[in-house]
Amino acid sequence: MLQILFVLGLVALAAARPSDIIDFEEDHMEHEQEGVAGTAVEGEYSWVAPDGNEYYVKYVADRFGYRIVDDNVVPRMRSDVPEVEEDDD
Repeated sequence: MLQILFVLGLVALAAARPSDIIDFEEDHMEHEQEGVAGTAVEGEYSWVAPDGNEYYVKYVADRFGYRIVDDNVVPRMRSDVPEVEEDDD
């Protein structure tokens, strides 16, 4: 009986382990995703634009929604730019 419980425990552990959901790659794009489908996943995708630049997005999707963790697609605001004060005229 103890052996059966041990084996069932190993099967449950293997089923709960995050796994690859998407692993797609072509010459100009790729997409990888792992986790538990329908529960929580993390992944990244990238592509080469017609201008030759390579772009990427790393994301998490879980009970809080889809969130971009890191990317080079959306331009960032420079932190060394001084703030402009508005006049109250």
